[in-house]
Amino acid sequence: MASNNFKVAILDDFEKLADTVPAYEKLKARADLTILRKRLDSSESIVAALRAFDVLLLMRERTFFSDKEYAQLPNLKLISQTGRTSKHLDLANATRRGIAVTGTAADNGVSTTELTVALILALLRKIPQVNLRMREEAWPALAGNTLEGKTIGVFGFGRIGKEVARIMKAFPDTRVLAYSRTLTPERARDVGAECVPMETLLRESDILTVHINSNAQTRGSIGEKEFAIMKRGALLVNTARGPIVSEAAMIKALERGQLGGVGLDVYDVEPLPMDHPLRRFDNAILMSHRGYATVEVMSERYEQAINNILDYLDAKPLNLLNPEVHIRTNA
Repeated sequence: MASNNFKVAILDDFEKLADTVPAYEKLKARADLTILRKRLDSSESIVAALRAFDVLLLMRERTFFSDKEYAQLPNLKLISQTGRTSKHLDLANATRRGIAVTGTAADNGVSTTELTVALILALLRKIPQVNLRMREEAWPALAGNTLEGKTIGVFGFGRIGKEVARIMKAFPDTRVLAYSRTLTPERARDVGAECVPMETLLRESDILTVHINSNAQTRGSIGEKEFAIMKRGALLVNTARGPIVSEAAMIKALERGQLGGVGLDVYDVEPLPMDHPLRRFDNAILMSHRGYATVEVMSERYEQAINNILDYLDAKPLNLLNPEVHIRTNA
């Protein structure tokens, strides 16, 4: 397949990792490569920046594409997606327009599991607050709490929730409760957890960590009613998706002291607006969707996604998310 003047855009490489992987130099020798590190936050900016490109490499779901954008990107033949997610893409219309969409290996969840455990410990031991005050006073006397003896509620018991539960049981005298719609007592017992009703999970947990999938049915699963059931001063960690928890209800619970603190990696709107009220709480640990964003994970995904583009150039079989597409070549 010809590759003269073949234009590839790598979007949203905010961590500056795309050009550090070996496959990047191979593709650079065969195509006109552009890395875009400024967020394209409107349909107009997407079309203006990408009109000339044949291929787009996307990092996760940082930029959304609909048929409105496809219709104005006449050269677009391939979207090389990192991971297996496609919620940010209109796959049906991509297929209709002959735009192939490839994917890479899905995340195994280890990096998100690690971040969840880190947030739980940071909230309990007040690590961010002590760290900040070490720059302002000689020796801050700020007491935290131990994880020992606490009850941890795991909401959602897929691969990440299950692994978080297993790790929590490694701490002395912890009790781990778990709830998901299809969870069985046997599956929970595999890692030492107890399968309980949702109300029990809320009422008895000192720390609630969220790991269910985000969809129309789970949106707003934790709101005012659920916060009212929780122990006063309980901690909430969400490394799943923002809309699962009502932000308005969560802010009210923080203001009233019903929540003792939150550790968040996800939000309704990302990036989180600078004037968002969550930014004013010193007992809110706020991350910028870092669950998957490690050097190891992102470098591996970039390598795989770039190799998918090279396979397209060489007319090799592709790992397609829309296998029914009629692939347009660059010949």
